[in-house]
Amino acid sequence: MSYITKDKAITVNGQTWWVNSTGSGLITHAIKSMVNQVDAMLSHHSKILIVRFDLHIYHQTKDNEIITIFNRRLFKWLKRNYNLKRIGFIWCREMETAKRQHYHYALMIDGHKVRHPIEILLKVKEIWEQHLNHSLEYTPKNCYYNLERDNYKSIQAAIWRISYLAKARGKGYKPEQTKNYGTSRIKVK
Repeated sequence: MSYITKDKAITVNGQTWWVNSTGSGLITHAIKSMVNQVDAMLSHHSKILIVRFDLHIYHQTKDNEIITIFNRRLFKWLKRNYNLKRIGFIWCREMETAKRQHYHYALMIDGHKVRHPIEILLKVKEIWEQHLNHSLEYTPKNCYYNLERDNYKSIQAAIWRISYLAKARGKGYKPEQTKNYGTSRIKVK
């Protein structure tokens, strides 16, 4: 059973963040896991880049294997092209009016090595459409954030944006053993 909060702020690791809980509220353990991964990435890198995009599929699936395959291919390319030591990620599976799920995704990488996501977004589109035979990759406006460690304002803007991934609406339309969301497992330095 997931606890849902409609609080406008959440405290994680002693820091309070404004979150977008309007509407259906946020799944508490999901938003905390997401903030923990941002904290972990910032403990390793004084700057990180967060890129937000959506992935749509043609047919409903019973599991999230497509995201595992997508991650494997994208991370291999990112490591090879940018010499990255660690890659953070957050995704959530949702299904609302459509008869198939879609995924909201946030990618986190070393901001000293990448400051703008244009090449990454082109690769995301290529992997999703050409290699995995799905379509409708979508990139929202203002899709990226450059965060600096100890810069509350830069971090707060990204936390507000990614909190949307923890919204309660659209979750739960899946087989029992399938997850609604996933995050990287980066440990704090």
